[in-house]
Amino acid sequence: MKDEQNRICIDLGKIGRVPIAFHRSIPPGFKVKTGTVIREADGWYISLTLEDKTVPATVVEIQPTDKNTLGIDLGITNYVYLSNGERIENPRFLRKSAEKLAKLQSKLADRVKGSKPWQIIKNKISRLHQFVARTRLDFQFKIAHELFSKCDVLVVEDLSIKNLTRRTKIKTDIEDNKLVYLPNGQAAKSGLNKSMLDAAHGQLIAVLKYVAWKLGKGVLFVNPKGTSGHCWNCLNKVPKELSDRWHSCQCGESLDRDENSAKLIKRIGLNYHESGGGTSSLKKALVQREKEACGLTEYR
Repeated sequence: MKDEQNRICIDLGKIGRVPIAFHRSIPPGFKVKTGTVIREADGWYISLTLEDKTVPATVVEIQPTDKNTLGIDLGITNYVYLSNGERIENPRFLRKSAEKLAKLQSKLADRVKGSKPWQIIKNKISRLHQFVARTRLDFQFKIAHELFSKCDVLVVEDLSIKNLTRRTKIKTDIEDNKLVYLPNGQAAKSGLNKSMLDAAHGQLIAVLKYVAWKLGKGVLFVNPKGTSGHCWNCLNKVPKELSDRWHSCQCGESLDRDENSAKLIKRIGLNYHESGGGTSSLKKALVQREKEACGLTEYR
């Protein structure tokens, strides 16, 4: 609807007509169901939920094979490592803006809280965070489209970011009848947690699922347990420290540890149809290996 000044408006309950920058027209046949008003650093936005009952809710079923499937390992050094040997470096958007952010926060601390100069600097900080978030999201969408241009099915670890970024447990001891706190590595863990949150792998997985739905592709999830400590070829355990970046197994496999993980993730994901759906795992892949050894099935 339009107001007296011929501006496009939206009618909000208890508020009335509000002028909006209507940048995208509503497709014919769609009905507006809900609207969510959101406040961002650069202004107010409204997100509309549309409905069209004539649009079929199709679910694409794709059979994962060795040729149409890629496994990906998500990390910090390499943002994405593909099972075909390709890799995408971590852009570290927040880290690149850390110096500028620190200067703004230092200026904010010197201003009187609530004053106009304080509000100006606070708005600059909010806009910087918004820029980082939007740049990261744009990068993730570009990655998703690039990955699905190479395959029909992506296999990714079913990561729990909340557990991965959890604080380390407190270590204590008793000395001279006094409680003593021991070093627990929390300082190093805090730096790792910050890098993981900057990478936003949880958001990337959500983007992959959305782009897969839009393109008619598929995303399979595997249990992350054991994907870093086993060989993708023979599935035997190869102990490694976090600092060890090279995988070398007695079976002859020698490659980057992230590439090994990506290949193992792909192999586990290919057992998806054998396990009857759900989240596949290394344990199920080991069972599959035993079947292959007995000649009961073939690895595809």
